[in-house]
Amino acid sequence: MHDANRTRPKTRRRGLSFMLLALLSTFFVLLGACASGNDDDMALGEATADRSEPAAVMEDSGDFDAPADDMEEAPMEEAAASEPAPEPASDESGLAVPTALTPADLGRDIIYRATIEVQADDVAAASREAVAVVQGLGGIVFSQSTRTEPRPRTEITFKVLPADFSAALERLAGVGKLIDQVITSDDVTEVIVDLESRIITAEASVTRLRKFLEEATQLEDVAQLERELLDRETTLERLRGQIRTLRDQVDLATVTLTITQSPTVLPDTGIRVTAWVSEDAQDPCLGVQNITVEPEADVYLCLEVENTGTSALTDVEVNARNLRLNLDHFRPVQGNFNRIEPNELTAAVLTLPIEEGRLAGRVATRGLPIELEVMATPVNFDGTALDEVWGESVVWVAVDTDDALPGFGDSVSGGASGVVAVFSVILIVVGVLLPFLPIIAAIAALIWWIRRRRNAKSASPPAS
Repeated sequence: MHDANRTRPKTRRRGLSFMLLALLSTFFVLLGACASGNDDDMALGEATADRSEPAAVMEDSGDFDAPADDMEEAPMEEAAASEPAPEPASDESGLAVPTALTPADLGRDIIYRATIEVQADDVAAASREAVAVVQGLGGIVFSQSTRTEPRPRTEITFKVLPADFSAALERLAGVGKLIDQVITSDDVTEVIVDLESRIITAEASVTRLRKFLEEATQLEDVAQLERELLDRETTLERLRGQIRTLRDQVDLATVTLTITQSPTVLPDTGIRVTAWVSEDAQDPCLGVQNITVEPEADVYLCLEVENTGTSALTDVEVNARNLRLNLDHFRPVQGNFNRIEPNELTAAVLTLPIEEGRLAGRVATRGLPIELEVMATPVNFDGTALDEVWGESVVWVAVDTDDALPGFGDSVSGGASGVVAVFSVILIVVGVLLPFLPIIAAIAALIWWIRRRRNAKSASPPAS
């Protein structure tokens, strides 16, 4: 009994110790959970405070009478005000027109080109402003064409550094009202690499031929080597010229600006002129505005004139500004040019033959523009003539040239043509000499008889 009573306090003390340790562990676990919860609540509270800060500012301002809806919309309006407003796509001056093409240093050889068309009240003043803009960027005026009748018009070609290409476009579009803008780029890296390789090969060939020429001793060998050397040097210079042209185009971007007089026609008059070119004679009006054709081909020019006003158009006159074309051969396919009623579309087709790479007597191997101008006189419902309206359109025709070396079939064909030409010359000579054959035979017989007689005299022994 005494021993049992003595061990009971020890057992109770051990149980109390275990309970105390368990309570302490539970306390520390709850304390950690509370701390993490407080941190999350603080972070959530800070975020909530940030989002509700505009509302708090309104409450502090003393505007307690504001409706609850206005208080909820205020943060949204302030957030919208804090974001930058999007720039307009275009305005009347054309200053806010973004350029989709921005030159970048990509380690590639890229040719940048752009065409811009604007309208201005004073074409001369706009031209001077455009020149000043490009000169301010360090660019140059490459070419300029100006006319004053029937409507003032100026076309200027600028050359600028590729780094200033975008800035030039944006500023040039601001010299008047922007009508049209086209930006293109052409990656010529592979072409330049190929030309450089061909130049290295040609230089090695020229050096080798010069060495052979120095060592040649026979006159025939010297003449042949000189001919081959001349051909190789000509090829080398042509390749160098091509790569110089490409590098010049890469080093300086081209911008062509066209400035026309702002239209002053009445609101009830208008005209729209569109030209198309095609190789298909069936429906040329479904063609394109830039085409490349073979040296011996026919192209078909489709001219569409639409009356966009409310007055009829009379005395319609079509002119080709840069080419001598017989416009009387236009074949009407829809309506006619004598009178075009409001909202009516008139179309006509003209056949243009390409002969030996020439269009209307002009070389088209590098591309030739066909500039068509249409003028008409609107008349009111009572027959009163109104101010003349005017429109224009341009299409491009280029002739494809084959610069590749001739193949076996071409060589055989060329050789056969040469043989035929030689025989033709021989037949011509025989035909010319044929009437004189009797005279030539008589002269030959006389010469033969005289020589025979002389020989007989010299062979006979002298008389004793």
